[in-house]
Parts: sequence; structure tokens; C-alpha cells
Amino acid sequence: MSDKLNNIILFPGVLNDQLQELETKLLKTQKLIALQMDDPNWDVMPLDDIIIEQLAEYGDVMSFKDHVARRLIACLATELGKQRQYNAEIKYEY
Repeated sequence: MSDKLNNIILFPGVLNDQLQELETKLLKTQKLIALQMDDPNWDVMPLDDIIIEQLAEYGDVMSFKDHVARRLIACLATELGKQRQYNAEIKYEY
């Protein structure tokens, strides 16, 4: 589980605004990812930096349908491959 979620203390019978705000934010991100991955052109749509940051922070507590998860993995792997290629090209320019 994410460190951010582990830092929230839950008291019985008390609503935690911070937790509700975080859960709302995560649900919005999950819906946005699902919409993007359900699009017919999912493989050519770049992932927003905010989505990547939220996946890095909270990806372990998010859940997706199987096909959405597979497509998301493919997109993330593509982004990682591009970044590695870019870094390798810069390394050899010096």
C-alpha cells in the first residue's frame, strides 16, 4: 500500500476529509485511465504526466479491468522504452 495512504489515521465514527479527498482523486484518475485505454486509439495517446505520477504513488491500490490493465502496461512500457532510448542518445552525444 502507498505510504501516503498509510499515513492517514482512521478514527471510528469520524469522517476523514483528507481520506475522502484522496479517494475521490484516485477514482477520477482510474476513470480517466479507463476511458483513455478503452479508446480505439489507446496505443497512440500519450499518458499525461499527472497520471504517471499518480500511478507511481497510488498504483498499488488502484484496480482496473483486465484489458485496461494490459493496455496500461503496454503504454507504460512504451514510455519507458522511449525514455531509455532518449537517455542513451544523449549519453552518446557527449
